[in-house]
Amino acid sequence: MAQFTGQVVKSRFAVGSKSERLGVFLVTRGRKYLLRQMGGTPYGDPEIEKLVGKKIRATGEVDDYLLLLTKWKVLKD
Repeated sequence: MAQFTGQVVKSRFAVGSKSERLGVFLVTRGRKYLLRQMGGTPYGDPEIEKLVGKKIRATGEVDDYLLLLTKWKVLKD
């Protein structure tokens, strides 16, 4: 398991491909990870959507650009 702290934002994913859509990302100092709950749907998760605009500490497994969340905590700015 890896742990990251950063800002959650919503932006375009897979621009120019058939899979292009809005995605929810965690932006850290050096990377940007697409967020998904472990076992969750890749197309819109209401719990993940609620995190947009918040700073979080996230724990999960990284697979290239994807962070599969197992838990997270919303932090105070």
